[in-house]
Amino acid sequence: MATDTLSKAERFISQLPQTPTSHSANEDLPLLEPDNSAITADIDERPANLGVLGLVELILKRRDTLDRLIRDPSLQPILLPKFLAISLIGFVFFGVAMSLVLTSSHVWPELESIMHKLRGTTDSLVTFRPAPGMATHWWDGSVLNLTAAYAFGLIAATGVCLPSLYFYGLLAGVRMSLLDVAVQALKSKATSAVALVGILPIYAAIGMGIVIFEAPEPIRIGAYWLGLILPFIAGLWGTTALYHSFTLMCDTLPLERRWRRTCFLRQLVASWAACYTAVSPVMIYTLWERLAR
Repeated sequence: MATDTLSKAERFISQLPQTPTSHSANEDLPLLEPDNSAITADIDERPANLGVLGLVELILKRRDTLDRLIRDPSLQPILLPKFLAISLIGFVFFGVAMSLVLTSSHVWPELESIMHKLRGTTDSLVTFRPAPGMATHWWDGSVLNLTAAYAFGLIAATGVCLPSLYFYGLLAGVRMSLLDVAVQALKSKATSAVALVGILPIYAAIGMGIVIFEAPEPIRIGAYWLGLILPFIAGLWGTTALYHSFTLMCDTLPLERRWRRTCFLRQLVASWAACYTAVSPVMIYTLWERLAR
């Protein structure tokens, strides 16, 4: 009886489909190649012109492509000075346009020392005084002082706040080098400069209209103050670009904590933007007041 049962079991096993060995399975299955489609797409989308004008076009039209390019370590040393050049050119344009509005109105801002304001010996840090002539401040260096204060003050404020931005990235767990952070910050600054150049024609038209139609003095003073804070209004575009770029950097985090760390990093970038907004006016005013002495 046991022999019959054993023979039936052997016949049943012999009828089962045979499973190939691991060696034959490895020979039959095709080898899997790594998926490089994303890298190939980035190479295909890389523009041929990475000069100053080419980067301006990317800032205006293809920000997603630019966000991918600035993460390429081989391109970062090339992009860094060009972002700096775009920023300086934009702020120089602002200084010239603002000086044209002020000198056409026959006024010029007179600055008081911050220490005098803290001691209560002066009412206002900036007072718009009548100017003797339109060309006076173009020859005595006042226009150069204003332009240099804004151009170098905004860049210097970025340099002062750069270590804190690097520390915030490390605190959130994002794998970034100091060069990564510098490129991200200068890309944000270049975005602000491009936005500022786009706003300048509108402001210049408003300023010229106020001068031609002889608007009341409160409106004129308000227009002058609007011009002085115009780089900070344009800076909102740069802050948005920095916020978006740092959010994309979170793809280096593990999946199980990416969502929570992304929210934390967004809060840190927003706090850094507030810190920069507090530092940059002080830097600009200090440089302007020292150069004007």
